[in-house]
Amino acid sequence: MATLIWQAPMRYFSAGDEAAFFSWLQSISGVVSVKGYGRELHIQLRSKKLSVQSLREFLALYQRYQGNMSELAQFANQANSSWFADPNAYWYSQVFGSAHAA
Repeated sequence: MATLIWQAPMRYFSAGDEAAFFSWLQSISGVVSVKGYGRELHIQLRSKKLSVQSLREFLALYQRYQGNMSELAQFANQANSSWFADPNAYWYSQVFGSAHAA
């Protein structure tokens, strides 16, 4: 198992927005559990190797809720490098920084 720690401060605009966030997060394939510890969310994953669909959902969730997208860089691997580490992708600089060499 792997743990993803969401360290960005959370800001919800309504109770429904908060419910939507947790519903979306828990619907991502590979997410086993979500627990809050202070200002952190510990997201327990079945594996550090995420499917393309799951990784894309995390990218969208982090973008929408202004998470620290660099937390997702740990999921880069040879199998997904062609699209995940694409310097033209909207998330690239937020995930890898501008100095990352693909």
